[in-house]
Amino acid sequence: MAAVQRYTWDGLPIAPEQPHGAAVMVRRPAAADVHEYLILHRAHHGREYAGDWAWTPPSGSRQPGESVLGSALRELAEESGLSAVAADLAALDLGGPWVRFRLDVPAGAQARLDHEHDAFEWLPAAEAIARCHPDAVADGIRMAEAAMSVHIAFRPLAQADLPALLEWQSAPHAARWFPERLDLAAAERKYGPRIARRSPTKVHVAVVDGRDVGFLQHYRVGDYPDYAAATGLPDAIGLDYAIGLPELTNRGLGPQLIWAYLRDIALCAHPAARQAQAGPDIANYASIRALEKAGFQRARQVAIPGEPGPEQLCVLDLDRFFGERGAAAQ
Repeated sequence: MAAVQRYTWDGLPIAPEQPHGAAVMVRRPAAADVHEYLILHRAHHGREYAGDWAWTPPSGSRQPGESVLGSALRELAEESGLSAVAADLAALDLGGPWVRFRLDVPAGAQARLDHEHDAFEWLPAAEAIARCHPDAVADGIRMAEAAMSVHIAFRPLAQADLPALLEWQSAPHAARWFPERLDLAAAERKYGPRIARRSPTKVHVAVVDGRDVGFLQHYRVGDYPDYAAATGLPDAIGLDYAIGLPELTNRGLGPQLIWAYLRDIALCAHPAARQAQAGPDIANYASIRALEKAGFQRARQVAIPGEPGPEQLCVLDLDRFFGERGAAAQ
């Protein structure tokens, strides 16, 4: 049976591949530790929007050939009049047919109506959730409330960071995934070339709200022939990461770190790459789920020479999410 082309309400064809579209949870401060969210009411325009889908955050379908990031920024501008750049968007959940980003705007920020909508409101989370139907629409606001809202930065790993790196790798939630049990001398042997930039692998410290919280690293997969042979993606960006502080796990920080690192660091270092890949242990469910929320898809399990067990290969289509490399650096 031939695939059926699906269209938006105003006649634009929906991209056949997932994700179909993007939604941006826009929020502004209302009081101390309280935010209010922007939701829009669909104008009728010959269709009945009084039931489900009447109220939504700024959202819409991807146009043919459009990147996920590009569609999110375009829909945000078209539907709310608010402008943003890639660095303003925090990743909430980029898996599934509709991706969700969060955008924090200053107190007093205002929206404007477009031709698709006849009303908008700024509401506290509970009221905005109650107004949005079905639950899939309201889920984005729930995610925005639950995930940490932080300022993320990265800096190259330095020699002075090695004691902290060892602490992160030996933390109770992480130690299982770092079986080497390095001491400081071994860490200096392993990471010294990376710090001196004599290794294909580049390591960065993740800095969240001014606090060092973990590390990420990137490399061209083909620079490690055994790994490239096992994964079959020699030109992909290889990515590894770890949040070293237990109190910051399971709070939505992982997808934000992964997405920001790809956008701000790895893509700039590998502008010709078309995929990014990561390979957590098949039992590391938390890491796999964080990667999925950052847009990666599970590919297959692979056996890596020298590693204790099989890895779950997760792959991100960089063209689909970021489009032209210039879009990622805006």
